[in-house]
Amino acid sequence: MKLALDTSQSSGSIALWDSGRIVYSAYFNIAITHSETLMPQLDAGLRLCGYAVSDIKAVLLTLGPGSFTGLRIGLASAKGIAYGLRIPLLSFDTLRLCALQRHKCGCRILSVLDAKMHQVYAALYDEDLIELQSPRVCAAEELVDWDARGCYLLGSGSDLVQPVLESAGFNAVRVYEQPLNAAGLFQLAELFPQEEIYDFDRLAELEPLYLRESTAQVRLSQG
Repeated sequence: MKLALDTSQSSGSIALWDSGRIVYSAYFNIAITHSETLMPQLDAGLRLCGYAVSDIKAVLLTLGPGSFTGLRIGLASAKGIAYGLRIPLLSFDTLRLCALQRHKCGCRILSVLDAKMHQVYAALYDEDLIELQSPRVCAAEELVDWDARGCYLLGSGSDLVQPVLESAGFNAVRVYEQPLNAAGLFQLAELFPQEEIYDFDRLAELEPLYLRESTAQVRLSQG
């Protein structure tokens, strides 16, 4: 049995996978922090499905980019479970998880997440989710330089990006935004296989994919 976690946004989700199928999936978007929701949701899922924590054989996690606090909580929780059970921890890019909604769609996929301060986290993928432009943080106007004509536009940063692309003559297709779902990590694990071994050194060194300093740090540096 495997556990998937996503705490990269203000919302969050968990999922359990066993014997080739998803057996539990939960999405939560409530006005309390992941530190208050994540472990109770995991406990509820395990109890409902009749599992114990010791049944988890691997943890899958979105590593970022995203909410600084959410990423830290998710990684700390995932590391604690992996370390305590001596099981593999597999990490994935949040932007690729977002782009998964249009996998094999026949078009390129521009995945954008709201990074606050009039910026977005962005990456461009082909229909097989192969990176054409690697994840970065930037102003929406900078995406005009990407080859994004006729692409699908996904993610919480779409409202910032779509007007900019349209004003530049790009025909980006906005897709109704679906919340990120940790269950998609199981599909990403099949598409992009990783060695499933417990490696303490690699586990200890794993850090969130922030891409920039926190909003508070940026404002402090600006005086």
